[in-house]
Amino acid sequence: MNDNHAAAFYQKPLSIVLLALCATLLWGAAFPTVKLGYAAFQVDTSHPVNLMVFAGTRFTLAGIATLLLCGLLHRALPVPQRADLPGILSIGLVQTTGQYFFYYIGLAHTTGVRASILNATSAFLTVLLSAAIWKKTEPMTAQKWLGCIMGLSGVILVNAGGALGTQPVTLLGEGALLACSVFVTLGAICSKAFTQGRDPFLITGWQLTLGGGLLLLGGMATGGSIGVWSLRGMGLMAFMVFISAVGFTLWTFLLKYNPVGKVAVFSFLTPVFGALLSSLVLSEQLFSPVTLVALFFAAGGVLVVNR
Repeated sequence: MNDNHAAAFYQKPLSIVLLALCATLLWGAAFPTVKLGYAAFQVDTSHPVNLMVFAGTRFTLAGIATLLLCGLLHRALPVPQRADLPGILSIGLVQTTGQYFFYYIGLAHTTGVRASILNATSAFLTVLLSAAIWKKTEPMTAQKWLGCIMGLSGVILVNAGGALGTQPVTLLGEGALLACSVFVTLGAICSKAFTQGRDPFLITGWQLTLGGGLLLLGGMATGGSIGVWSLRGMGLMAFMVFISAVGFTLWTFLLKYNPVGKVAVFSFLTPVFGALLSSLVLSEQLFSPVTLVALFFAAGGVLVVNR
C-alpha cells in the first residue's frame, strides 16, 4: 500500500472509528491484565525498580514482535536510517520509558477502575496542546472545550467524595497516573511530528524496543527483578505484548494521517473499556452512581468533540 492509498484508507471516518475503537479496547484491557500480571509474577510492587523490569520486559518484547512483523511484510530487515534515530529515541523515551514508568507505579497503588478513568486526562491534554501547536489546522472550538470540560468533570468526580470507596488519593497512585498522562500527550505530539514520510511500523517497533530496553536495563541495573515465571504469567505477558504491539501500531498510523486532536479524543473510550473490564476481571466496584456518572462524562467527551 503506497502512501496515497494508505492516507485514503486511514482518513476514512469508518477506518478512524474502527481502528481507534480497537486500540482503546486493547489499552482498556491492559489495566486488569497488568494487575493480574503483578500477581502471576509475584512482583514486589513496593519497589519501583521491579515495576521497571516488568514493564521493560513487556515493551522490549512488543517492540521485537513489531519489528519481526515489519520485516515479514516488507521482506527486508527493518533498519532505521541514521537520521531517523534521534526522533525514534525521543518517541521511545517519552511514549514508552516515561509514560510507562509512571503508569506501572500508579497502577500498583490504585484500583484498575480509578486508573482507567484518570487515564482520560491524556485526551484533554492532547486536544489542548495540539490546538496550541497547530492553531490553523486544529483550532480549539467551543465544541472541543465542551467535550474536554465534560471529560475532565468525570475524572474529578471519580476522585472526589470517595467514588470508589474509602481509598485515598495518593502521590504514588493518582499522582503517578497524572504524570503518565502528560507523557502520553507529549508522545502523541512527538509521534505526529516525526512519522510524516516515514514507516509507522518501523517507528513503532524501534521506539518500543528502545524505550522498553531502557526501562528493563534501568530496572535491572538498580536491583529490580521480574519475579517468578509461570505458564499463567507467560500467557499474560504474551497478551500484554500483543496489546502493546497492535495498539501502538494502529495509533501511530492514525496519528500520521489525521489531526492529533481528531484521534486523541477517542482516548476518552479507554476509561470506559478499562473500568468495565477491571470490574469484570478484578471484581472491582464499578456500578455505583458516582462512578457511572463519572464514566458517562469521561466517555461523553469523545461524542461531543466528534459529533
